[in-house]
Amino acid sequence: MFFPDILQETFTSLGYEVKRFLHLTVENIMHILGQVAHMPQHQDYDSFVCILVSRGGSQSVFGVDQTHSGVPLDHIRRMFMADACPSLSGKPKVFFIQNYVTSEGQLEDSSFLEVDRPSVKSAEFKVRQPGACMIHREADFFWSLCKADVSLLERSSPSPSLYLKCLSQKLGKERKHSLLELHIELNSKVYDWNKRVSAKERYCVWLQHTLRKKLILSCK
Repeated sequence: MFFPDILQETFTSLGYEVKRFLHLTVENIMHILGQVAHMPQHQDYDSFVCILVSRGGSQSVFGVDQTHSGVPLDHIRRMFMADACPSLSGKPKVFFIQNYVTSEGQLEDSSFLEVDRPSVKSAEFKVRQPGACMIHREADFFWSLCKADVSLLERSSPSPSLYLKCLSQKLGKERKHSLLELHIELNSKVYDWNKRVSAKERYCVWLQHTLRKKLILSCK
């Protein structure tokens, strides 16, 4: 089965309405993400998940474009912050990104887990009106980024991303576990893999999140 089909099947089984876009240019990526961020339907759902798979630099994705600076990952995250995407304010915004880094990008040697929560002291809130709910613009993100060398993608018979394969398996078999617990287990699988393979075959995983509640993706 084509691996995007497996991911679609996984998230459909979790109760998500899945939309799939393949072989996008940088312009396409920006246009589609912009449309998605402004979808009024978000108000009818409890969470949002975005999976990006692309060539890229250390902090950007290129899509199928060969000569482009790419879309900065920071810019993608800002498109879904509460001030830019109010229909998702207060709701979990989950991103899984598999970035195949080109020679111009930088790839670290290890895999690690980084967990961030918003600092109350440093949070910049607008003056709250009486009765208003105060939610920081960067709250409720789950940002999982996996980097691998682009050579894994350019093989004559490329294998599915180990990161996304493990993610799909974990979500399919361990539905009652929180997303953070599943990601820790995924990170452990990637770490074990990296110990057995060459540097060019390693996956490097980063997690940053500002979730305020325990998140279980399954609706069942």
